[in-house]
Amino acid sequence: MKKFKVSVATLSVGVGMMLMTSCIGSFGLFNKVANWNRAATNNKWLNELIFLCLHIVPVYEVAYFVDAVLFNSIEFWTGSSPIANVDAVIKGEKGEYHVKSTSNGYHVDVLGSNASVDFLFDEATKTWTMSENGNQTKLVQFVDDNNAKFYFGDSEMTVNMANTQNLLAIR
Repeated sequence: MKKFKVSVATLSVGVGMMLMTSCIGSFGLFNKVANWNRAATNNKWLNELIFLCLHIVPVYEVAYFVDAVLFNSIEFWTGSSPIANVDAVIKGEKGEYHVKSTSNGYHVDVLGSNASVDFLFDEATKTWTMSENGNQTKLVQFVDDNNAKFYFGDSEMTVNMANTQNLLAIR
């Protein structure tokens, strides 16, 4: 009986840790299902029918539950989502871009041209840089939990992330 109580207590603590992390997370699985549904066909009515079917079957509900309980908890405790890899074509005002995750950031190709850019994160210095044609440009460095240093060409600005008035000054 004592062994059963210890097992139940251990299971309860484990479930509690998973459910009480206060992690909203990126909901990567749910968003992948939703993005697939949006682009499944070129017909909005057919996409709506697929959307309804995915709710009846309950694909959306299962994806949301798995994200909320499992993947977002993993993301909270490890700092990275197990399914956060990006491989998508994005339509912008000035063209289309192919964005793909790399081991330390993102690679972006401008479709219809030979232009590309890499956004790289250096874990040691907590710095995001942009690499284009062999030239690297610092974008932002996270100094600590409250401060970030933004780079604008030759100038830089340290921003206290808790103080939103400084964020408005950037604009």
